[in-house]
Formats: sequence, C-alpha cells, structure tokens
Amino acid sequence: MNRRLALAALLAISALAGLFRLLGQGGLRPLDGYLVGLAVYWALLALALRRCGGWSLRPRRPSPPVTLALVALVAAAALWSGDAPARLSPHVLAAVALAALLNGTLEEGFWRGALIPRPGLGAQVLAVALFVLWHLAPAMGAARLSGQDPASMIAGAALIAPFLMAARLSSGTAGAGAVAHALVNFFVFAGLAAGKGAAL
Repeated sequence: MNRRLALAALLAISALAGLFRLLGQGGLRPLDGYLVGLAVYWALLALALRRCGGWSLRPRRPSPPVTLALVALVAAAALWSGDAPARLSPHVLAAVALAALLNGTLEEGFWRGALIPRPGLGAQVLAVALFVLWHLAPAMGAARLSGQDPASMIAGAALIAPFLMAARLSSGTAGAGAVAHALVNFFVFAGLAAGKGAAL
C-alpha cells in the first residue's frame, strides 16, 4: 500500500466531510452544493493520480464470477433508480452522466489503483475500509439533497467495494471496475438528483 496516499486520504476525509457540511448549510441549492463538494474531491483524486503517474484504466475483463457480480450491481442500481433518469431535465441528466463518469474513473484509479500498487491482503482490507469511510463526507451533502439516511450511502459503499476490489485483482487493472462504478453512479446520482430518499 502507498502509505503516504493512505495518510493523505485519511486526512482529506475529515476535511471533505466538513466541506460537504458547510456547503449544505450555505446558500447554494442542494444539488449545486453537492456537485461543488464532489468537484473538490475529484480534483484531489486527479492531483494524487498525477503525482503517482496515474493508474491503468484499461478495461480488461475480470473472471466470469466477478463479471457477473458487476453486472448484477449495475442492474440493481438501475432497478433502484426506476424512472429517475427519465424525469430529469436534459442539462441535469448530462451533469449526472458527467459526474458518474468522473467519479467512477477517478475513484477506481485511486482507491483500487494508485493506493494499492501491490495489493496484498492487508492493503486490500485497508483500501476498502478507507473507501467506505470516505463516503461519510458526501453523505453529509446527500442527506440534505434527498433526505436520505447517511447510513444508506455508507452501506452502499460497503456493498460495492469488495466487488470492485475483486475486479481489480482478477483483471490486473482498474478498468472493468471503473466501467461498472460509473454505471452504478449514473443510476444512483440520477436518483439523488430526482430526490429519491435512499442511495447506494
């Protein structure tokens, strides 16, 4: 595990949680505040990846059981979102799609890539734990955006993290996980934007 990145991530989680809370109490519309918080997070991920030389997002297919699990995760997110994507205006839908793409690729490149260049068991467990812990920060903004219980976002992260890690391990790159992650995010972000009361 890249210990410097792990320590930086741990420190950033507290700062980002404070930022999301501050944005939620500010004068911005809930969706705008949430996107500002995510944009700061993405910028930090991009900076970390640049300093580490990036990480391979080449989409190599993981093992058949892992591929099936990723398909099931995306299908579950699509079912959860229902008709939310169709109810969004075109510009909000475009913002949701862009946010999903950025979040999926940057998170996989960082949490399942640069953070664990040599993913031993201990590094895997710690990377999953940090990824789940990070979701405390956006949960602050999502609670105001959709009225959801923040615990549901934490539970969703805990649900998908092992499957995304399995995709990284069985394929050797963060690419397949990034595709699945972006698709899951698309449906979840659409649900949040449409005001659904729970999220992954």
